Amino acid sequence: MASIVPGFRSTLSRLAGQSLVLARMSSTSASSGSEVHPTSLNSFNTNHALYDKYRPTHYQPAVDSLVSHLDLPSKAKVIDLASGTGKFTALLKKFNFDLSAVEISDGMLETFRSNFPEIPAYKGSSYNIPFPDSSLDAIFIAQAFHWFADISALREFYRILKPGTGALALIWNYEPEMEHNSPWQRKIAELCWAYDVHLPQFRRMNWQNVFDTKEAAELFEIPLKVEKKYWSYKTPPEAVYPLWETKSYITALDDVERAQLKENIEQIVAQEAKDDLDENGMLDLKMGVYYTWTVSKG
Repeated sequence: MASIVPGFRSTLSRLAGQSLVLARMSSTSASSGSEVHPTSLNSFNTNHALYDKYRPTHYQPAVDSLVSHLDLPSKAKVIDLASGTGKFTALLKKFNFDLSAVEISDGMLETFRSNFPEIPAYKGSSYNIPFPDSSLDAIFIAQAFHWFADISALREFYRILKPGTGALALIWNYEPEMEHNSPWQRKIAELCWAYDVHLPQFRRMNWQNVFDTKEAAELFEIPLKVEKKYWSYKTPPEAVYPLWETKSYITALDDVERAQLKENIEQIVAQEAKDDLDENGMLDLKMGVYYTWTVSKG
């Protein structure tokens, strides 16, 4: 399948020399090399309310398709890992699941529990998931696996999934390919991507590398199965910048840089997206959705 990694502008030299110091997190079930990325954790703790307000949901037909491929039993015991504020969890509620959430960020958990007081939500990382061995029918991960795409995480997933039947399902919204996008939207994306140098991102597709390893092939059925769909949602023009502000690499900018980026994005929207406004003054924001799944080995 053709790569969806878009070409994007040269990254800012200002960021080229930055090093990312990983925060060590203890884990009783994962290997001693397990780490939680500090930039993601800081962003999610800081931005949980903004994230909840401006990040889009997921395309329900894609979620329905993903779930149908997993062939899970009635009352399947599943978790939404790295659940955030519950954007994806909300779409799993329609299924007859025994559903729980796991999230490492205190800020995200605060908003999640406010949004879904009826759903059990536990603090835990991809390296230390608070469930017993062989206890889950499925792990769903939305918008997050690229942050912890390593063999330690796969070992932990394998530990808690039922051998031979437990499913691992990954899904991402992403900035779609040029032919499925609006020129002004793509221009804004490339402007923002210029600030993103070192952080793991879905669009680079490096998260796939862990599944090319011998150990991954001993834990899960390889290759992964993959599908993509395209969709759009309505948003007011003034919400375009706040959506990008929820990105971890934009959160990391100083106030002056964020103010300049905000001005640049709002100028692009005002000048180049005005013809795309509908009768209610809303924009159609184009999205791609990529989802992939596999099953643990017995």
